[in-house]
Amino acid sequence: MEQHASIEKQLRVPNFGHTRWYVLLVAFVIALAVLQDYLFSRTRHTGFYISESLLYHTFWIFFIPLTMLANKLVRLANPKNIWAKAPLNIGVALFFSFSHLLLFTSLFVLVSTLVFTPSHRFISMFNTALSNQFYITLLWYAIVPSIAIALRNLNRTPSPTGVSEVIRLKKAGKIVTLPKESIQYITTDKPYSTIYTKDQKFLDNRNLKQLEAELNPSVFARVHRSSIVNTTAITELISRNNGDFDATLQDGKVIRFSRHYRANWDHLLH
Repeated sequence: MEQHASIEKQLRVPNFGHTRWYVLLVAFVIALAVLQDYLFSRTRHTGFYISESLLYHTFWIFFIPLTMLANKLVRLANPKNIWAKAPLNIGVALFFSFSHLLLFTSLFVLVSTLVFTPSHRFISMFNTALSNQFYITLLWYAIVPSIAIALRNLNRTPSPTGVSEVIRLKKAGKIVTLPKESIQYITTDKPYSTIYTKDQKFLDNRNLKQLEAELNPSVFARVHRSSIVNTTAITELISRNNGDFDATLQDGKVIRFSRHYRANWDHLLH
């Protein structure tokens, strides 16, 4: 089934690369936590049951989906005013912290009821998680979304200073001054490039590499060996399920996004 990503509604296709790192980190933390339980049991001469240890440390698994949701929520809201950001981060941290503890406690009690005798009571288990892990979840959900946004902004190249906001093109023997922001996409048909706006097209003797150097990289992206796209003109991305995507632009044109140029447009999927 094809995946749809509406750019206008900020619905993005999840990036498995980020999920993979979350999974590896959580698996590493769980392994360390179980090892710590084992070493504690050996030094204190107490019993060690790996099934119980693993069940208790499923607490860490919930960081994977909840962190992704928290990142998306903060990114969508992302208020510009610093005084609005603090309440948002605190609210998100509290909401996801309690959600995390409730989900973990529910899973723990359910599994213990089915597997262990005697089973654990929900309220006592929730209180234990609240007293032992609440500070971990609160700090995590308060800090990580902010760091994720900061790193995302750093990866975006700022608009070059001193660069013209217009491009000069020839049409019918005349020099036309075209605002760069009006460009929807550019394709190549050697030896010419064709520059498209919503209602016009222009032939130019510069190649895509030369034109790309004149455009703002935070707005325009080389998405294929034969095309450059204004990312603000994208209304929808549709996966081809092979790493490539089809992008629908505001004028209805569909442009293929090549997986070989994914580094240039991968940020559109987050």
